[in-house]
Amino acid sequence: MDRERTYLCAYFPEWSTQVTKRKLLLKDSGRSSAKRHSGPIILAGTGKDELAVRRCCQLSARAGVRIGMPLPLARAMAPGAFVETFDPVRDCRALYTLATWCLRFSPLVALDEALFNARSAGLLSEVGPLHYGITLDLTGTERLHGDAASFAASFRALLGGAAHIAVAPTIGAAWALSRYGAPSVPATVRLRQQIPRAISLLPVQALRIDERSAALLSDVGVTQIGQLLNLPRLSLSQRFGKFLLYRLEQALGAIEERLHTVTPPRTYRSRRTFEPPLSSRKSVIVAINHLFADLLAQLKRRGKRAKIFFLTIHDCTGESSTKEFPLAAATDDISHLAAVIEPIVEGMNFFGEVRDVALRAEQVEEASSEQRSLSPSHDSATSRSRAELMNAFSVRLGKARVSVATLTRSYIPERSFGYVSAIDTAGPAALHEPIVPYSLRERPSLLLPLPEPVQTIAMLPDKPPSFLHWRGKKLKIITGIGPERIAPEWWAPSESRSQFAERDYFKVQDDSGRWLWVYRDQGSLEWFLHGVWA
Repeated sequence: MDRERTYLCAYFPEWSTQVTKRKLLLKDSGRSSAKRHSGPIILAGTGKDELAVRRCCQLSARAGVRIGMPLPLARAMAPGAFVETFDPVRDCRALYTLATWCLRFSPLVALDEALFNARSAGLLSEVGPLHYGITLDLTGTERLHGDAASFAASFRALLGGAAHIAVAPTIGAAWALSRYGAPSVPATVRLRQQIPRAISLLPVQALRIDERSAALLSDVGVTQIGQLLNLPRLSLSQRFGKFLLYRLEQALGAIEERLHTVTPPRTYRSRRTFEPPLSSRKSVIVAINHLFADLLAQLKRRGKRAKIFFLTIHDCTGESSTKEFPLAAATDDISHLAAVIEPIVEGMNFFGEVRDVALRAEQVEEASSEQRSLSPSHDSATSRSRAELMNAFSVRLGKARVSVATLTRSYIPERSFGYVSAIDTAGPAALHEPIVPYSLRERPSLLLPLPEPVQTIAMLPDKPPSFLHWRGKKLKIITGIGPERIAPEWWAPSESRSQFAERDYFKVQDDSGRWLWVYRDQGSLEWFLHGVWA
């Protein structure tokens, strides 16, 4: 007889808003407690659904906010709510990280089936909140964790009570009880014979069937799983389809269900221990170069490259020193890397005899190869030289001092771009949010850091000015185009909206032929110059 299996399902009903809340806590860690956000959180959709609620926290739900509700109505029902764009990729990545952390409790940890399939197909935006959960196979871990019920209670406490947990002999039963059972106490079913009674009062949606099947069952008065169990299996299959019967048999244990397990991130490291310890500084530098060559060879064999390396040196006294080598662009060229790190290694302070040297690679990514003969228009030599120059800057100056400009999703000129570390720059494939499109002629090539006040007169409110006093000079305006009104982003937090008044922008040309971007603040009626077409 096969051994009874034990599965633990943990469901996070507010996972997306909890991830956003954690980001806000990290952002507000340096502020006073009075300024920290503790109100409702609403996540809005993107694209066609950008004015609809995709996720909301418990505070918002208590105020009447529901998924699918128009965003303006949700803001009215939950005043002061923090509104952010729903990012399913970020949320799935965070859940995957939690799942890999749970590998310390079981060698088999999996994401929800629907979430796993959507992640593979790139359709995460279509996954509902019920599928944000993980499953642990606890079979055979009794000696390590003890009773499954006590472990479930401890595991829930370890997660801060943010998860609804259930333990059952099948994945389907554990999934149903974690989503539709009592949320306060972990539900526990020990034997398969107990499953029908445990899930009989749950709605038929707990079987993970589609909405159409649930609606057909509701039309004939079947709303609970217990009612399904009293019906003949053959008639269920003939009338409502094989998938309903398939899900029911999975929950009862007649059909085995596979786990979509996660794998722990592979670590790439190289280490050398010296006996006797090295006393020559030159020998230590040679050993470090060998470690870099060995680690790059490991990465290359698996088609990988790394952007950050951590070097740790231990001496005989027990002291250690660690040096970070951040690269702006991942590389597998040992000669280039040696030229970049050699001056830094030679300048490191390590005294006495060195007993141990360790090197670790972080931010490992896939290595891409290019066949130059098929890309005549792409200057690969220039790109490679630029990447090597950025690597040298990043290692010698520090990753915090090397930044690149990126576009952000905002219509407000000074908020439409930002600067991020060159190490953390995402590639084009990671830009899953649309950016406000503008042609080169619509926006000035030079945007001033801060709009500069100018003195002028406009004959009519909707006409461009006739002259400008800017930086001590009077400029005569020949022609002008506009106005273009830019209003506050009403979906942004109230604090952000209060810092921005409506503006009427004009593109004007002075008597020297230069085009300037000026605007009138509709609140103060003052004029400012914001940019220049160079």
